[in-house]
Amino acid sequence: MVRQQPKPGSDDSELRLWLDEVDKSMDFRPASALGMSCGTVTIDPCRAMVLVIWNNRLKLYQLPKGRRNLDESMLVAALRETYEETGLHVTPLRLDVATRATPAKTQDSDTSQKPPNITEGHPSNEFVGACFYPDPQSETEALKIVYYFAATADCTDSRDSGTQEEWEKLDAKWIPLSEVPSTLRFAAEVDVVTKTVADMKRSGYAIGA
Repeated sequence: MVRQQPKPGSDDSELRLWLDEVDKSMDFRPASALGMSCGTVTIDPCRAMVLVIWNNRLKLYQLPKGRRNLDESMLVAALRETYEETGLHVTPLRLDVATRATPAKTQDSDTSQKPPNITEGHPSNEFVGACFYPDPQSETEALKIVYYFAATADCTDSRDSGTQEEWEKLDAKWIPLSEVPSTLRFAAEVDVVTKTVADMKRSGYAIGA
């Protein structure tokens, strides 16, 4: 773990030591070794239901997600992949997500101070979190990063058919939020749903009765 950045006025040796630690901790990977996927945590807040998919090939439940296309924004990719895998058009939720993205500058922005590390109090469509792991399905070594966005839909809406790729074997299903820990195969995805629900409540959404 890199020590805290030296304060202004620190001697050059302390700054050099800190920069050496940063250098040792820094890693480079080419784009071909990084897999970016995007998905959604889609919730029907009135009925406290969440949208998941059953993967017939891997025999597990997971959240809808998929690889981003060239020149596609992460949010657009997340919504597109959710539609393709579930047949549902979902609506992104603007939430007060604690994020390291900086607020957009306005005419009244104070540019004399460095922005805080964590931005809060600015509702947005930022991703709520990400899962990352060595891609077990890649033929070459790659780190997979999956960015998840909060979305909403009505669980009683009908789904479009024929939206999946021919090789995909997925079945969409709505499950109660209470069943998420016992249904989703991966603990990290359970954490993503838990975080999304917390962000929704923090942003003023009522979930369930």
